[in-house]
Amino acid sequence: MQSYGGGDDLSVSFYCKDPDSNQDNECETFYRTDRDSWVVQVKKRGPQVGAQLVGLGEDETFGELSERTMDAFVRKYVREHYGVDLPQGTG
Repeated sequence: MQSYGGGDDLSVSFYCKDPDSNQDNECETFYRTDRDSWVVQVKKRGPQVGAQLVGLGEDETFGELSERTMDAFVRKYVREHYGVDLPQGTG
């Protein structure tokens, strides 16, 4: 895993969000950074979930991301990078 340091010296721009969010401000969202990385806004989960994770560093955090948001991200990313429109999943 590439380390980016601990500072806030990056800029983010909106990429995509949960398509079922009704465009509210509190939803799962992907942001692209100016250094070829991603920031993901997710719902926090508690210590019981954290205890199940392998190798979570002290400077790392975690959250939960829905399938629909992940699907929106993958579809947009593949379309932009490979010019392919993926078919709708069967769920």
